[in-house]
Amino acid sequence: MGMSIKHNIPSLNALRHTNNNFNGVKRNIQNLSSGLKVNTAADGPATLIASERLRGRIGSMQQALENTENSVALVQTAEGGLNEVNAVLINLRQLVVHAANEAINDKKMLEADQSEINHLLGTIDRIADNTIFNHRHLLDGSNGANGVTVGENLEFISAKPTTQASPEEGYEVDITQVATRAQATGSTQLNTMNAKGGIQLVVTELGRSAVLDTGKGELGEGIEKIIKNSEQDPSTFPPEEMSAKIRTMVARQLQKTVDEANVNVDILLNAEGHFVVRHREFGDEPKFSVTSSAAGILSPEANFAKFAVQGKDVEGSIGQEIALGDGQFLTAVEGTKAEGLQIRFNKELGTREEVVFDDKGNEVGVKIVEETNEELVGKPLEGFVHVAQQSVSFQVGPNTKQVTELSIDNVRTNKLGRGITNDSGFESLRDINVMTTQGARDAMEIIDVASDEVTKLRAKLGSFQKNALESNLNSLRIAEENLTQAESTIRDADMAAEMSELTSGQILMASSTAMLAQANQVPQSVLGLITGNQ
Repeated sequence: MGMSIKHNIPSLNALRHTNNNFNGVKRNIQNLSSGLKVNTAADGPATLIASERLRGRIGSMQQALENTENSVALVQTAEGGLNEVNAVLINLRQLVVHAANEAINDKKMLEADQSEINHLLGTIDRIADNTIFNHRHLLDGSNGANGVTVGENLEFISAKPTTQASPEEGYEVDITQVATRAQATGSTQLNTMNAKGGIQLVVTELGRSAVLDTGKGELGEGIEKIIKNSEQDPSTFPPEEMSAKIRTMVARQLQKTVDEANVNVDILLNAEGHFVVRHREFGDEPKFSVTSSAAGILSPEANFAKFAVQGKDVEGSIGQEIALGDGQFLTAVEGTKAEGLQIRFNKELGTREEVVFDDKGNEVGVKIVEETNEELVGKPLEGFVHVAQQSVSFQVGPNTKQVTELSIDNVRTNKLGRGITNDSGFESLRDINVMTTQGARDAMEIIDVASDEVTKLRAKLGSFQKNALESNLNSLRIAEENLTQAESTIRDADMAAEMSELTSGQILMASSTAMLAQANQVPQSVLGLITGNQ
């Protein structure tokens, strides 16, 4: 290569290397000062896209964590209110038990108990109204699926968060089968003739047996005396009337026996004077058997157990779609618009009077006949159920569909302890009155049901907190950690490597600067040759 002064190629080369070294040092200083290896899109377009996506997801994940923590606080607030309701129900139960002690109490004491009960019922309603989180009432039913029925014998029970709100006219309810109870009916009357010497009656359910021998104890002595009087003086003690008295005595004693044995049946006498053993629960699950030592009194054959005729679950449809029955409760199945909606059809088969006519068409009396299923559900529709869906929705994840829902029931006193058949006519916890012994006894049952309802709601909230929220918190924290690590790997600068490169770059920049100075001296040397100074 010749020597020239017009183009200083070594200087240009040194300048290029000096600029590259300077840019490298500049980039290293920027990375070291920011802690990032991608500071602008020019540093790595594809890397920037991946990093920004991860940053957006991490931010959403952090907000989902905060959402879930706030949701836990809401659930704990509701559970705290329910805890107080449980405490009040325990106090109510204690007062009711005190009021049921008829031998000790007088009217003034009962009035004092009732007054305290009324105050406690008001306390439950206040708790329902005043349990609030961030201006949201939690226990007054405004955070659940609420419903109301239109039609006789229909009662709204519950709905799930997935239950869709009903159309304006409501969901149609059509019942095709009334719920019945397992029942065994005798075919022969117990009378003064076959009651001699005593009859053994056995009712068995779930391994528990109630056994009554009508020939033993005070009952046996009483029956023996009745039979003797009837045989000695039938005009004063008519056999038919005495037989009816024996049947009543035996039915009462058998009921007492099954209650003591915790056998869940009722003992009745039908219009023909036959014993009827009927389970207290509806549906096809309850089962029991009956045995009698005399054929026809309970079992068709003497000393051979006979299973009761199986009960039936209610059958029908909700919103013109299939629903499943369980006892008197009808529930819309999954996949239907009303899925999770549960109602109760509390009508049951009974008896009715039917006029009897002779051959000439004259009325000669009435007879008692059993109602049929077709008579009770022959109408096109039993009614409608209107559902308002107000279940609470929680955004517990960073994506659109990562949502969970919770329905919090109404715990006001008029919504607790409903649907319990009782002699006092109490429709809910709000109605309980202990001014009578029967009222106190019925109040015990309603309070027990109300306590179960509140406890189940607490359990539902606890399960939701533990399995839907707190487990989600752990999952979110792990996911956030992994995403942050991934984003750090993509975008964060390796400080040691950057420092090493900076040191190398600084040395090269110093060297290239020195060489640039040397290269700039080359034209001076050529000029010396021209001027003869060299």
